[in-house]
Amino acid sequence: MIMSRALPIYAVLTAVSVLLLAPLILTLFTAFKPPAQIAEAPWLLPDPPVLTNFATAWSEGRFDQYFLNSVIISTIDVLIMVPLASMTAYGLVFLNIPGRRSLLLLFLAGLIVPPVAIILPLYTTIRSFDLVNTHLGVILADVALALPLFVFLMYAFFVKLPKELHDAAKIDGAGELRTFWSVMLPLAKPAVITVALLEFLFSWNDLLLRLVFLTTDSLRTLTVGLLFFQGTMTRNVAGITAAAVIMAIPIVILFLTFQRQFMQGMTAGAVK
Repeated sequence: MIMSRALPIYAVLTAVSVLLLAPLILTLFTAFKPPAQIAEAPWLLPDPPVLTNFATAWSEGRFDQYFLNSVIISTIDVLIMVPLASMTAYGLVFLNIPGRRSLLLLFLAGLIVPPVAIILPLYTTIRSFDLVNTHLGVILADVALALPLFVFLMYAFFVKLPKELHDAAKIDGAGELRTFWSVMLPLAKPAVITVALLEFLFSWNDLLLRLVFLTTDSLRTLTVGLLFFQGTMTRNVAGITAAAVIMAIPIVILFLTFQRQFMQGMTAGAVK
């Protein structure tokens, strides 16, 4: 009886899974196929699988340089964002900061404003510091735009922690920095990993800032490189698909590795 009631649910879940997985499977098949096989049998396995599409994207598309640039920018973004967001959230939760409510409203405003709406003043600011066409300019813009989101994410986690832990550390003679680093931050490990993963993802996939701020080809990232590669290889569907797979691989590996901590961090603050 129970199984019969669950059959419609299983049917819906199966249909949704097929709809989600079909494009991914087709993408993988296309990336490993010779161009002639794509039009003949798009849903069949590559026979035989080839790596020439990846070689074309890596060498002719300059994805080796774009990949390195993306890794540099995204990694530095994470190394800046994690301590900055966690320390800011820690201060808002555990310290008696004057105007704390106003600061929270300011961060909330940062969540409301879309990046495309402030791209012109942001560009003007970056240019005034002579950081246009530099990785540092993109990194600072990335951190500034994403900081409100990750402050609230860390805030939701820290506010769940017992304040008695903070008070006990103070009684034991620990300063605020020691309390933050040795007591509170280890307890917030799922939220920290979530911040790191999401910031890496946002930075890795961002196109707007890199397209506006990076004009030299040797400084561009994978998103911009893929855009120009599509423009020059419009008929090479297999090469474009292989380039997209190259771009997706690091993100897939990271989320599969840290999926449990990611889910714990995303649900922080959902249940009291």
